Amino acid sequence: MSHKEKKLANQGFSTIELLVVMALIIVVVSAAAGIFLYVSRVQKRIMANQRVQGSVRFALETLVRDLHSSEIDYDYYNQAGLDLIESDGVTVVAVEILALRDSSYQPVLYRKNSDTLEVCRGLSCFTEAGTWSAILSDDVQVVSIKYYIVPGVDPFEPCSGAACVTLPSEQPRVTLAFTAQSKDPEPGTSPTVLWLQTTIVSRSYRR
Repeated sequence: MSHKEKKLANQGFSTIELLVVMALIIVVVSAAAGIFLYVSRVQKRIMANQRVQGSVRFALETLVRDLHSSEIDYDYYNQAGLDLIESDGVTVVAVEILALRDSSYQPVLYRKNSDTLEVCRGLSCFTEAGTWSAILSDDVQVVSIKYYIVPGVDPFEPCSGAACVTLPSEQPRVTLAFTAQSKDPEPGTSPTVLWLQTTIVSRSYRR
């Protein structure tokens, strides 16, 4: 090996070469960090979505079970002065409380209180001593909930003769419009929102 070749071999990397290598490393690390943060956000969003769906599914199953085994408490709405249908006899009015009577004719009430969905069972529901239980997890909040009850009058109301002809001949049903979202999302992310609409038919039949 000549003297010139030995001198070149001992020189190592030049400053420009080191700067190029460092720039490439920074680009690769930045890209990897960006991918990691993106994947982390996606995973957190998926987990938040699963929590919202699971909590709402449990609440819906509870409500469906109650409605299937109960009947709509039309007397509650009459006494509260709440119309279930407009004066035109066609347009259904949304209410924010679902009033039922179970197989023992005990009240079952569902309501939105603050940002959660609550249920109360028994005659005490009409007093301050009523026990209301939240049926959504603490990390899920209710944005809005509406109940559309059809028909607007009790089809099983006691009647005789011609009066029975005016009663609707359809099974009571409730259309639920429900919006929920996750609480306290991660910084830089928006809440996970779930919109749900379903119709539940009461299986109670008294005629």
